[in-house]
Amino acid sequence: MNITARMGVVAMTVAALGLGVAQEARSGGVTPFTRKAYEAAGGAASSKGVVLISANWARRWKCGAFQNAQLQSLGFDRAGTGKSGSEPVDLLLEDDSLLPASARFVNFAFIVEPGEYLFSSYRIKAAKSLSEVGAFASDRGTLITDDVSKAGSFRVGAGEVVYVGHFAVDCASTPMPWRFFPQDRAAFQSYLSGVAKEIDGLPVDRATFRLFKTEILGTDFELPE
Repeated sequence: MNITARMGVVAMTVAALGLGVAQEARSGGVTPFTRKAYEAAGGAASSKGVVLISANWARRWKCGAFQNAQLQSLGFDRAGTGKSGSEPVDLLLEDDSLLPASARFVNFAFIVEPGEYLFSSYRIKAAKSLSEVGAFASDRGTLITDDVSKAGSFRVGAGEVVYVGHFAVDCASTPMPWRFFPQDRAAFQSYLSGVAKEIDGLPVDRATFRLFKTEILGTDFELPE
């Protein structure tokens, strides 16, 4: 499955999308997807929604002016919750493995309260050498103003299963998160088939392609019929 590439970022294939599922939930009514949790929430008739999202935690070498850079976390807050300061984000994707991440996407599925979710935090580790290691990071204090995220948002409704994108570090200039996606319906179906094999009970037949909307982390795109 090819996904879009930007300024020298190599398009990745199904084999690179990963076989395992890693999930993290913090607050705000977000629950890692399981068949049992989905059925308990009401299944297709649920008042909640399901979000599909993927992230690549692998280290990228020769990333802009840096020797390497690595995406470490992504955070989203549901609009209207009024969170501030150091309160935990509603939906957190995080590389918490003690082992070096392999060059593949890890697929996540969450049961969430319906609504709009704002990109509210990220962290990227960047190294100029073994001894010069720092990070690029941002939080809701810099990303969100008047309940709008500068980086973008996604929307999910009650009973929906929504795919919002593949995220990885981009190295065109300063290391930053970037959103990728399947380029056509066949590629999207291939992605869904893979996720269905990983996550028992996930109703991929009902999945909608609805990308995370952003003006700075990716270009707008709608899946061709």
